[in-house]
Amino acid sequence: MGTILSDLGLESPLVGMTVTGHIKSSGPDGFRCVVYDVGTGQPREALLPRTDAYDLPEGASSPRLRPGDTIVALVTGVSDEPEADRRRLILSATAPELVGRILCGFVPELLTGEVVIKKIARVAGTKTKIAVASTTRSVDARGACIGRGANRLKGAEQLLNRAFGRERLEIIQYSSDRRAFLVNAMNPVQVTDVLIERDNAVVAVEEHQLSGGIGEGGLNAQLAGQLTGLFVRVTEAGSDLRAALRQLMAGRAAKSV
Repeated sequence: MGTILSDLGLESPLVGMTVTGHIKSSGPDGFRCVVYDVGTGQPREALLPRTDAYDLPEGASSPRLRPGDTIVALVTGVSDEPEADRRRLILSATAPELVGRILCGFVPELLTGEVVIKKIARVAGTKTKIAVASTTRSVDARGACIGRGANRLKGAEQLLNRAFGRERLEIIQYSSDRRAFLVNAMNPVQVTDVLIERDNAVVAVEEHQLSGGIGEGGLNAQLAGQLTGLFVRVTEAGSDLRAALRQLMAGRAAKSV
């Protein structure tokens, strides 16, 4: 798992580390957990706020976390409680950075710096797109993260979904060219044409891939947009992209009024 140095001294776990939280109880503020210090093995009190426990699509039922369950989370902070002997850790299971830390544990090239994560777009519990690039020509960044037989990516998914959920991870090849990056980000569908103006983009795909390009509830287009910094609309190949782009921009302008 990846570690980030913080200003908390040598106290462990540090902010930015991935940890396994053992759930003790739940309350209105969230789930109270125990996290074990990686150096001493001593228990640390932690809180997983409900807003950081899951991020599910509208209408989906929340998973039930019970005492005895474990969850992989990111340490995002430390509570300021003067009356406590040791400050309580604050955890998040929805932070995009959590996926990056987990992936580092399965991809040695991320630890050596031969591959870097450029950006992560995530809807926790559902799907995450991770843009990667290599720092050396001899390394295939996307291939390194997926692994032979997709074993590295599958291992990361299994750990991420340890407590609940079926979140899927997708590795996207980063490009400094916005058009090429957007085409890659639309994975797994094949893009036939792209039109971009400022932060708006219209993407054309074949009719039989239209639903996959948009994704359930617009998820695939949403994550591709988050990854590239564009507002993405998917349309059928053969459509008038300029007309679709004008309509998209007009609609966004009207909403901002």
